[in-house]
Amino acid sequence: MPRRILMTEPAHRLDLSQGLREAAAEVCRRVPDLQHVDVHRVQFALFYSRKAQRVLTYARCYPLPTQIRRIRKRWYRLTPVLTEAGLEARYILAFAWTRFWTLEPRERLEVLVHELYHISPHFNGEPRKFASGSWHGPGRKWFDRQVRSLTEQHLPTGLEAQFPALTVELQDGLKVKGQRLQVPYWVAITNDAQGAAS
Repeated sequence: MPRRILMTEPAHRLDLSQGLREAAAEVCRRVPDLQHVDVHRVQFALFYSRKAQRVLTYARCYPLPTQIRRIRKRWYRLTPVLTEAGLEARYILAFAWTRFWTLEPRERLEVLVHELYHISPHFNGEPRKFASGSWHGPGRKWFDRQVRSLTEQHLPTGLEAQFPALTVELQDGLKVKGQRLQVPYWVAITNDAQGAAS
């Protein structure tokens, strides 16, 4: 099963990973462009990085392709990632601890929509692809406008207040827990395994 990260003492912890999953499920239910997302096949994780604090990274999307790939002269497969339910994940959405929680609740909701919008409409472990080949289409500002439009059109103001993971305030004595990000890696496979996978 996936490893958990305990931010504080065990008693009465707020599970941020589960809370983000619940918020994402409601977002995907309301936003037509996100209704293909199966949140039970998405791992919601937390990560800490000094670089994230420095470059203003709030969250990341990690696609988890299922196909084997040839890198130079060898074939590789991505190590599997399991969700809390024990299902093989197609994506990881990772949120920067504590940077994501310095945002206002509505901004956190928009970041969540941003990361969900990176998920391919085919839900095949690949990123959403645009004609330009970029994850952000014609540009980051254009992508942000699409996300803001989806948020404003389909997610009423105040929706974020229903989810503690989007409203919790950082303070002394806060007790939280969450899934620790473990980035998968490519491993070489044998010829036999290659034949079985093809």
